[in-house]
Amino acid sequence: MIRPVHLILMTCSIIKDLKYSLIIVFLIYCCTSARAQGNSILVPEVLANLLPDKIEGFNLVERINGRSVKIGTLTYSMMERSFSKSKRKIRFMLFDYNNAPIMYTQSTGKWESQPQEETDDLIQRTFTVANGQGWEYHNKVSNTSQILMGIHDRFYLVINGEGVDLDLLRVIATAVDLSNFPQRDRALTDAKHR
Repeated sequence: MIRPVHLILMTCSIIKDLKYSLIIVFLIYCCTSARAQGNSILVPEVLANLLPDKIEGFNLVERINGRSVKIGTLTYSMMERSFSKSKRKIRFMLFDYNNAPIMYTQSTGKWESQPQEETDDLIQRTFTVANGQGWEYHNKVSNTSQILMGIHDRFYLVINGEGVDLDLLRVIATAVDLSNFPQRDRALTDAKHR
């Protein structure tokens, strides 16, 4: 005959074993689900290290935004940093599309089909950089400029300028050291990366 004390001890032993089993199952799940997501992306705090933290003549705006986004099987991260001086504004937005290559392709692919134009009021054209490709835009009437860069088939960098001409924005863009950007990591076993 089983005494109540023995029943309680057996139940505690089963619960203890079950607890450890659940922990092991959870850890296995976490490891395999991370692998199933494909390539790793940089967290926003690491992305922030790739952007300049000061620009000569401009003040850093305290509003710094960063986040990771998951859409279905795609995951990407982004970081934003802004600077200003009176009515002049500069804003950097950096995206890590390492685990969302279709988003990188959609962002940079339009440059090939976009018409290049240079008039008295507007400049829009492609350019190349050592580690990627880019698009530059300047509206002389509104005095707004934009530089877009694709880096290592992974990162998408947007630099917006309000009250800033294209020549100054190009100089500011050199503050981003493209050699610090890691290469694209491709999980070729994942169909979305083939």
